[in-house]
Amino acid sequence: MEFVCRDFPQFGVQLIPPSSPDYEPLLEEIRRRVDKPTKGSPPVLDLTRPRFLEEDRATSAILVNRGAHGIAAIQQVWTFQHTDGRTFTRSFGPGANPVLLPFGLPEEQLKLYRYWHVILPGSKRYLNANGQIAGDNRDVRPPQPDELWSGGIGMGGGGGGGYSYPVPLQKVTLTLDGLFFDDGGFLGPDRKGLWEQVVVNVELFLELAALAKQMRHKSASTQAIFEEIHTITGPLTDPLPPSQRGGAREEALRKLVLLIRAFRQKLGDDRAVEMVASWADQPLPHFRRL
Repeated sequence: MEFVCRDFPQFGVQLIPPSSPDYEPLLEEIRRRVDKPTKGSPPVLDLTRPRFLEEDRATSAILVNRGAHGIAAIQQVWTFQHTDGRTFTRSFGPGANPVLLPFGLPEEQLKLYRYWHVILPGSKRYLNANGQIAGDNRDVRPPQPDELWSGGIGMGGGGGGGYSYPVPLQKVTLTLDGLFFDDGGFLGPDRKGLWEQVVVNVELFLELAALAKQMRHKSASTQAIFEEIHTITGPLTDPLPPSQRGGAREEALRKLVLLIRAFRQKLGDDRAVEMVASWADQPLPHFRRL
């Protein structure tokens, strides 16, 4: 079986396939750290605990970040070509990383996320065709005292069983379809729209923040501010099911609807408006395509 990796060596981002002599030593180092979590590592449920199965080896790779910046988000696309001519794809997105969308988060929480949810320069991760990601930044440096995880469940890297199909595989291709560095730089063909997912979210946060800040400056009432916000977001109703969702903007609006509603329920309307307005002053990465 042919295994092809499409990465960005010119930017220091490299995928090491199982055929490389570097694969096994890198995998063993990741496995040792996963098997021996240290004090302050995020706890992981057994269901999502990373597993390194021999049946997954042929469709796995080690991602090494030799670039100058941390990697905050990756969109993987796996393409499977079988000997009968059929082709299948699987894609795995990163979800929302607070490092790229830091609105309303205190600096101490962001520092925690920068250590545990970013692939620091020099660090590496195990990837396989089930969407499993394993490894952490302890291969670069141990966490500082204010980077120790103190509550909640961390990111899991689990995934069951190897990819299987009755007809043998002829070729497998792992493509890094989209990749954000933590400074906002973006790489990739972006067929799955990771760039738009992040940037549209940022634009909407800033749009609502500017509106709330301007209206507060004009001493508008809280009710008037939310009425104006609703002209952008639509009514604060439950989001539509996945089958009825639209594009990136519609999806981002629905997430904001839930977030603002949670603010109002937890903080009250006045504090919720202050929170939304504060987003306008949030330091952000410089988003750009490289």
